[in-house]
Amino acid sequence: MDIIIYYLINAVTIIIVTTLFEFIKASVSTLQGDTLPKNQGKLTLNPVKSFEPIGFLLFLFTGYGWANPTETSSRNYKDRKIGTIITYTAPILISVILAIVFKAITNMVQDTIILGYLSTALYYLARNFAAIAVFNILPVYPMCGSWILRCFLSPNSAIKYGQYEKPLQIAVIFFILLGWITPILNYVVNIIV
Repeated sequence: MDIIIYYLINAVTIIIVTTLFEFIKASVSTLQGDTLPKNQGKLTLNPVKSFEPIGFLLFLFTGYGWANPTETSSRNYKDRKIGTIITYTAPILISVILAIVFKAITNMVQDTIILGYLSTALYYLARNFAAIAVFNILPVYPMCGSWILRCFLSPNSAIKYGQYEKPLQIAVIFFILLGWITPILNYVVNIIV
């Protein structure tokens, strides 16, 4: 019975983490003049807007996944390159900070038996914030790392890179399911939390 409760707690924290991650991205882009997230209804904390079933299930069963990505447009940024880097770096950095904060809180309450499930929820929040941050560093579309990488590529290289988006996505899912990259991702997550 406890395993079901732990999966439910983890599922709720995944929804919180992915929703907040996409909301941060939408907010940062909007603050720079982008109207696309608001026009598409993504400037919200409504989890339905960012829920993506495959990414959610992967997150739940492998520890790494994604949400329905927030689309942004750099058209109204003062500086497109810098604005894009800020938009896609902010949710990663804020997630790392939140992971550290929730880990610290977890350490304070973990020895209290009465707060057992709360301690579990705090642990999952810390771990999942770290996981989404680390996973989004990967330079694979639609992860934040792919947008950041594009800022440093020449136009021709960016086009060539874009041609490999789908195969790279499939490869990452395959590698996660087989556990080929999870030890590396786990190593970095464990450094954070």
